[in-house]
Amino acid sequence: MRKYIILLSLITLTACGYLRGDREPEPEIWTNSDDFYASLWEEINYTPQQQKLITYGRSLLGTHYSTGGNNHEEGFDCSGFTRYIYAQALDMHLPRTAREMAVAGKPVQQADLKAGDLVFFNTSGADNSHVGVYIGNGRFFHASTAKGVIVIGNMRNEYFAKRYNGARRVLS
Repeated sequence: MRKYIILLSLITLTACGYLRGDREPEPEIWTNSDDFYASLWEEINYTPQQQKLITYGRSLLGTHYSTGGNNHEEGFDCSGFTRYIYAQALDMHLPRTAREMAVAGKPVQQADLKAGDLVFFNTSGADNSHVGVYIGNGRFFHASTAKGVIVIGNMRNEYFAKRYNGARRVLS
């Protein structure tokens, strides 16, 4: 009986991705440090729009995740967060869902990404089921269901690299 319980536990953990390594990776410890942002400012020549967007997004790091959430009081989901920082920082109004955002603006090749571009992922078995805001050097802001907060993700990480669906440019 004990072997059966252990086997069942292993099967369950594998199905949930815990043993396959399919879970979203931990964000880097330094992603909210001043050193991280100083290195971005030095390496990337941001436009004033991009600076406003990144500064506002940074101020919301650690805000809790909430399905359907649209503001910092109730929390955010991925598209609610993306939509909110564009509206607050730049007075730009994006569609509500990641799938709707995936047809806004113009398509961008991954090699041509610029800060402020919307990046899309298949994290739930459906294309464009997750959206984030690219900030440069392979990093992006997003509302993480796995972490339960707004974090900075790394697109080069295997988890995100294999789920990447494309990008759209909505800034002029």
